[in-house]
Amino acid sequence: MKLQFFLLTLFIILFTACSTKPLDPVVFDDLKKEISFENEIKPILDKRCISCHSCYNSPCQLKLSSFEGIQRGATKKSIYENRIKADDPTRLFIDATNEKQWRKKGFFSVLDYMDESNESIMMQYLFQKNKNPLNIGTYSPESDKLTCVKDKEELTDFFDENPHKGMPYGFPALKKQEYNLLMTWLKQGAINDTKKELGTKLEQEQIKKFEDFFNNQNIKYKVSARYIYEHLFLAHVTFDDNSGNFYELIRSSTPSGQKPQIIPTRFPYEGINGKFYYRFQKIESTIVHKTHMVYKLNDEKLARYYELFIKPVWDQKPYSPVYDTNISANALKTFEQIPVSSRYQFLLDDVHYIIMTFIRGPVCRGQIALNVIQDHFWVMFMDPKYDLSIQDKYFLHDNLANLSIPNEYGEDPSLYKTFKALDNYELEKKYETSKALIYKQYYPNGLSMDAIWKGNQNQENDSILTIYRHFDSASVHKGALGDIPKNLWVIDYPLLERIYYSLVAGFDIFGNTAHQLLVRTHMDRLRIEGESNFLEFLPKDSRVDYFDSWYEGWLAQYLSVYIPSNNNVNITYKTKDYKKEFVEKLFEHTNMKKDPINFIEDSYKKTQIKAVYNTKEQIEESFKTLTLPNSSQLIQNLNDSGSNLAFIKIELNSGENLIYSFVINRWHKNVALLFDEEGRLDSSKDRINIIRGFVGSYPNAFVIVKQNDLSDFFNLMQNYQDNEIDNKKLLKYVVNRANPNFWEIFDWFDNEFKKQNPLQYGLFDLNRYISEAREQ
Repeated sequence: MKLQFFLLTLFIILFTACSTKPLDPVVFDDLKKEISFENEIKPILDKRCISCHSCYNSPCQLKLSSFEGIQRGATKKSIYENRIKADDPTRLFIDATNEKQWRKKGFFSVLDYMDESNESIMMQYLFQKNKNPLNIGTYSPESDKLTCVKDKEELTDFFDENPHKGMPYGFPALKKQEYNLLMTWLKQGAINDTKKELGTKLEQEQIKKFEDFFNNQNIKYKVSARYIYEHLFLAHVTFDDNSGNFYELIRSSTPSGQKPQIIPTRFPYEGINGKFYYRFQKIESTIVHKTHMVYKLNDEKLARYYELFIKPVWDQKPYSPVYDTNISANALKTFEQIPVSSRYQFLLDDVHYIIMTFIRGPVCRGQIALNVIQDHFWVMFMDPKYDLSIQDKYFLHDNLANLSIPNEYGEDPSLYKTFKALDNYELEKKYETSKALIYKQYYPNGLSMDAIWKGNQNQENDSILTIYRHFDSASVHKGALGDIPKNLWVIDYPLLERIYYSLVAGFDIFGNTAHQLLVRTHMDRLRIEGESNFLEFLPKDSRVDYFDSWYEGWLAQYLSVYIPSNNNVNITYKTKDYKKEFVEKLFEHTNMKKDPINFIEDSYKKTQIKAVYNTKEQIEESFKTLTLPNSSQLIQNLNDSGSNLAFIKIELNSGENLIYSFVINRWHKNVALLFDEEGRLDSSKDRINIIRGFVGSYPNAFVIVKQNDLSDFFNLMQNYQDNEIDNKKLLKYVVNRANPNFWEIFDWFDNEFKKQNPLQYGLFDLNRYISEAREQ
């Protein structure tokens, strides 16, 4: 009996182990023609695949935005993980240059035929979707465990358990023609016929001018070029706004006139053995919005570089700064010889770009840095004429020891250095105390409104910038969008430079957990510094109360070290609502217009929903009502589902379409802690901001409303209840990821964005689209 039981058990085990259903052979219509990657395949990948596969957050690091990315393939290694030791970087086009090198780094092919098969991994993923087109359940490409299969056996097991997880993942299948084109191209050997095109004549002329400037061996030019490069290494440079071409500034082993060969380094301020040249390299990958940070170079900008860096007399004799990352990580030390007025003005000239680099970040997903900021706030800047780091020649030098940043420890800091840096609040205290004393000497009556920078004369609305946090991504916008935020920042030169070098130039996504923890906690201090600068413009007796209201909870107040000054303020206040009165004065001082939809005046009265909407003004008046605090249970419902950004299209009877972005700003009791963010939220104070046009890179939903349905739509928005009836109503307007017309709708929004803003245009990311697939 025991023997029979043993044999039965063994049989069950063996049967179960072998019961995985084998893969079906792929089926498609072979088009019997030569397929062009450049003309036929890349457009399909751009429109259907890159929306999830284009950056570090690409599932399995599979980047489909270029042939080189497809050829590199995928890996099981996640970039976003905790590490004891820093990892080797795996940046496409940088850390390896051919397929063989990528295989050594652990990447496996999705194009090559699998063992004992005439099919590749990519072919099977496409076929599985074509065979099982229904979307069932929930899909979250960034967080789902997709296995990152590397061979036939793993793929067989994966599809046995997940038959509905082919590609495109969690969205409708490709159209028949698209599917057959891709499959035929893959069967033909995935041949790349992309032609490397030169830029326009104007671009080539401008590139020569700027490469001559950057590679001038005069010491003044060399130091200036290094400073500029370290701020532009992430830029998508445009020389010709009409060409559609963008370039990146790199350090190359080859001089002008030869093909650029990038020299890989972890940081832009890291030294290079041997000679290198600053070069401009055309960006060949498809442009995606989340990494598209545009910077213009033209004759006017070149003249500006001469004016800022070359013509002025430097107080110090120019010399070549060291490339020791323990020093070069802090630009305040490295570039002390360059006139500080030139450095600050360089940053202010393109301050929207500079802020964008650390608000969008170099990492695609920025939860480490972004859970340290509020969901909505404004930033302003100290006018150079009042910033004492500019006006007092000893201020910066005397405070350099107090202005260190933890990035000086590199990508792999030890535990000793980590705890030492985390515990070191004394430097910040010394700096704030020293700064308060010297500001009191220069301005005994306190700072006036004139100390706030009025912006660039040739650019509209950059005196105030608005930051929206979209969970683990963020966006920055010119102007004062929204109602008066919970808090505001004033940024001076030392703060602006340190934020940039901490979060952008000195942040390594491949660094160990200690490195990332140091950056995150240091950003706490930099945030408080910006908030403290703002509080200097309010009466001194009110500053601590305002600060404490931003940091509810004893632990938050214990960790958030605020050193209030005893300095006066040279602004006359007539009410006790100092922040609001300051904002009114700020708008007048900067000639800034109030947000017509989201700014709520004291006299505002909630409007009733209309039976019929005939004008844009009527529509926006109802939008305004929705922006009031606690205006709808829908806000809480969307926040609970991880959604806080939607693009809405209103189809007017005239044929015109209105485009708005719905941004949900969550109210944080404080942003001082690393953990338990959900426990620090107050949903009763959440707000919707409704912005004309497009905001952000990661839409959670597309919404389409016809003019004749606006009354019903607004009633649903205001009176929504989380029940079956209202959720079914939502599907009339919110485009579900299982909607069979999803791709046509996505294409429309994509094309509309390109039409509205061709220079800033890039493909949106769908990794965070509402995860639940509902039956239509």
